[in-house]
Amino acid sequence: MFDVTKLISSPNELIKQLPVQPALAKTKASFDTALKENFLHKKKFVVVVGPCSADDPAALLEYCQKLKKLADSVAEKLLVVVRVYTAKPHSDGDGYFGLSFHDKADEAVDFEKGLYKCRQMMLNCLEVGLPIADELLFFDQYNYFGDLVSYWFLGARSSSDTMHRSYASGLDTVVGVKNGTDGNLLQTAQSLYAIGKPKAFLHAGMQIQTNGNKFAHAVLRGYSTNEQMNSNLDVQTVAKLKDYCNKLGVAPFVMVDASHANSNKIAKNQIKNALEAASNRDVNGLMIESYLHHGKGCGYGISQTDECLSFEETEDLILKLYNLR
Repeated sequence: MFDVTKLISSPNELIKQLPVQPALAKTKASFDTALKENFLHKKKFVVVVGPCSADDPAALLEYCQKLKKLADSVAEKLLVVVRVYTAKPHSDGDGYFGLSFHDKADEAVDFEKGLYKCRQMMLNCLEVGLPIADELLFFDQYNYFGDLVSYWFLGARSSSDTMHRSYASGLDTVVGVKNGTDGNLLQTAQSLYAIGKPKAFLHAGMQIQTNGNKFAHAVLRGYSTNEQMNSNLDVQTVAKLKDYCNKLGVAPFVMVDASHANSNKIAKNQIKNALEAASNRDVNGLMIESYLHHGKGCGYGISQTDECLSFEETEDLILKLYNLR
């Protein structure tokens, strides 16, 4: 049974309330272009960094202001993107679902309030001068935020899903595609192949046609076997994934997620993971979970979901990555 509990503002209505001014739209378009050109030519090492979930607009703005200064200092070698995840999946279906849903895990879902907050938060990040990454958990996210997000990601639970692949094939941005929770590398490469091809699909009473997206790449995030988390950022795994990509004729651009199963969800393990991955010239980018303060819990600038590195730890790590590359 499906019950409509509340009508909310349409994407067009929300965009009218919180429009992107022409100068900012130009900035966002320049980020899109820079990321796609770097995808093709790999001149810079990409670092997607930010909180596991962007749960507080004020804390995220402070984080972005700090990150912008750091990003400018390493811009010669690193292309820094801020992670602004507004909707969170959970394996067991419980927990904090992201600011699109609610402020805290124990609060009722209110998409009207949440989508407004998220769009304003993203506008603030763009004004600071950083490209934005978000996870495409629900397709309507694109309608509400597509003019603000320069880098979309498909999560481990979505990357092999037919509808997510089809939708990603129509996006005009770089798309990171995480390996599934079982770590199947061939399936990851097949997702990239599928996203690169034109697709027809049914959506909201419409027949949709896409042109295919040639800017999709793999993200190694580790995998799980029963209750055991396993890393997959080693040289051999990266080489195997690139081999699958080459055989399927898709771009062998590889990003490593230093967190999740690769870190056993222990924030400090990301430091070792990031340095190991960046020392491999076949790795083209990193995803790092980081916030104002270290760990997980309640409070300003502390992650409600997975543990994050503090900004100070992140700054030290990014400067080390700069020297490595």
